[in-house]
Amino acid sequence: MNKLEEDQINLLLFLATFKSFSEQMFNLKGVHKGIAKKKFNLLINTVNSYERTLDKGWLKDNKKVIDELNDSITDMVYMIREQVHKTN
Repeated sequence: MNKLEEDQINLLLFLATFKSFSEQMFNLKGVHKGIAKKKFNLLINTVNSYERTLDKGWLKDNKKVIDELNDSITDMVYMIREQVHKTN
């Protein structure tokens, strides 16, 4: 595998992880107060802005792969959440 392919794979994994991260942030919306809420909202706005910027580029050509990776990562996150819930 050449370097370009490795970089593309890393970018696809990053974008899928980023989308899953964005979904997890949505689950926390409304939990924070005061300064933490302001910083959380700033983070959400930054995430949304970054995602919109990526959607304008080559992301459109790789949307299916990113969505599939995102689904897998999100499924794993929910499996971990369920396991933590069972052990507590």
